[in-house]
Amino acid sequence: MINLTPNFQPKDIVKAIELLTQEGLDVVKNASLGNDWDSVVKPIDEFEFKLGRLSSVNSHLNAVVFNDEFNDEYEKTLPIITNFYSEVSSNKDLYQTYKDLKKTTLSPEQQHIVQDTIDGFELSGVGLEGKVLERFKAIKERLSLLSNDFSKNSLKSTNEWKKIVTKEELSGYGENELAKVKTEQGYELSLQVPVYMDVMTYLDNRDLREEVYKAYVSRASEVGITSAEFDNQKIMNEILALRLEMSKILGFDNYAQLSIESKMVKSTDQVVSFLEDLVDKSKPQSQSELNELSEFAGIQLKPWDLGFYSEQLKESKFGFKKSDLTPYFPEEQVLNGLFSTIENLYKVNIKKIKEESYHADVNVLEISSNKDVIGRIYLDLYAREDKRGGAWMADYQPLMQDNKPVAFVVCNLNSPSKDKPALFEFDEIVTIFHEFGHALHHVLTKVEYPCAAGIAGVPWDGVELPSQYMEFFCYEKSVVKKISKHYQTGESLPDDLYEKIIASKNFQSAMGMLRQCEFSLWDIKTHTSNIDTYEVLSKVREQTALMDSIDENRFLNTFGHIFAGGYAAGYFSYKWAEVLAADAYYYVKDQGGIGSNASLDFQHKILEVGGSLDFMDQYIKFRGSKPTVDALLHANGIIG
Repeated sequence: MINLTPNFQPKDIVKAIELLTQEGLDVVKNASLGNDWDSVVKPIDEFEFKLGRLSSVNSHLNAVVFNDEFNDEYEKTLPIITNFYSEVSSNKDLYQTYKDLKKTTLSPEQQHIVQDTIDGFELSGVGLEGKVLERFKAIKERLSLLSNDFSKNSLKSTNEWKKIVTKEELSGYGENELAKVKTEQGYELSLQVPVYMDVMTYLDNRDLREEVYKAYVSRASEVGITSAEFDNQKIMNEILALRLEMSKILGFDNYAQLSIESKMVKSTDQVVSFLEDLVDKSKPQSQSELNELSEFAGIQLKPWDLGFYSEQLKESKFGFKKSDLTPYFPEEQVLNGLFSTIENLYKVNIKKIKEESYHADVNVLEISSNKDVIGRIYLDLYAREDKRGGAWMADYQPLMQDNKPVAFVVCNLNSPSKDKPALFEFDEIVTIFHEFGHALHHVLTKVEYPCAAGIAGVPWDGVELPSQYMEFFCYEKSVVKKISKHYQTGESLPDDLYEKIIASKNFQSAMGMLRQCEFSLWDIKTHTSNIDTYEVLSKVREQTALMDSIDENRFLNTFGHIFAGGYAAGYFSYKWAEVLAADAYYYVKDQGGIGSNASLDFQHKILEVGGSLDFMDQYIKFRGSKPTVDALLHANGIIG
């Protein structure tokens, strides 16, 4: 029986997790007595499949339909799950069984998986004993709780700030922007991303822009306008201290060294060198871009001015503004065009199906190949107050026997209004393509071992390759024609507007590159030092910053990628994988583009293989050579 339907009404989740993890310990005990793949890896994989589905649904619901009652129960499951995995990863008998298994006859994929598992044991404290082991387990349990607290505070502090304004105060807004903030009481500004971005981009009132900006960048901090109870600073400090302690227990000098052990890069020095080289190549052009903006604005720029004057400068240089584009990108057309593009890239079919889900806004998508269902995606696009900010893909279940892959794709975009459909800005469309790249990596897998199917087992600095690769197709003319259809006239995006999008694609790209390098350098250096993380940021900004930050800026206090996600000492992966993505895209384009043998090779050698073989070896098999940074610079229009 094909199982594609998650259970979105979990009951007694604490009891269910307790019973399942107890079962898991028995599975591990029996597996440690095995002597071949079917008696060791297979039963563990089958158990991981069951536990993964339950824990995935719990964490997903806690992120997208948050409420305090469910969160209280969810938090109780975190130490249970963490302690279970601590028990497994410190099981010396199972570790030895895997080492013995490696000496048997296995397929190349099985050999890679077994070695990966052995490495995982060694990075998870299998060699620890006594009190040191107990402390190591306690640290991991505490970290799981702190990460959830960080996310909870970020969400609540974001939701707490609201401001009622008059229509007159929203000078600069068009109909689309007004529709997003219209309420029965009038107009209400908030810190939800679609609303915040409109304020920063279109609002003429500089004082109000400043107020909203300061509220946004000071969320979850001691200087924030929101409640002090949501301050994340102590949580961040404890997370960093525990990561350092955990790393030293394992014999590393710092957490960055521990993190990099499981990535493609070889050392923290290599990461820093890579990023600083990008800074050196980007900074002169960044300064020129900022100088141009300052001259255009005619004032001393503040952070809350950048988006506003950048939009006006872009309109002046290229002859259009964002609001000229959005009527051409209604939700239904964008999704239909996206699905058509994916179908042509990878020879699959995508259709919406009617099925009850966890929220009325969610679209359920079924993916098939040669009329056989191969997976499903739950698409949750709109921003809500009970939903964590940002955009992400999460896996519900991997491919295993008759159970097909299922993924969640989550964004925080504006929803339809009474009079019109949801209209997307082009940057938001790029985000949708990005997250679908992740989902396709998960759903198109041919690996039937859950521990290496889809994104499982893929090194973190390779995970972003499929997603960033997908972004490039947003700019191809044939794709833009498919995703555009004016919601009133039915007209596709005119050629002149398309040419303006392409001409403006790399507008202020060097400034954007410098900003991302700043985040990445801060991340890697924070995890190689033992000083205050904001002090680290100040030192990094001496290399990267082109203008001063304001005193109230505490953006790190809501930096979920690092403190509540999987990117700690790995944020550089976005840039590292962007090198791969640019290199891969230009290669495919040169070989015929969408639907070519090269695009199918990307599917077969990267997406379908997942983490079952060495990632860089697979990339070289696809591309014929290692990538270089030149493709990234070319894609961003940066003359290094």
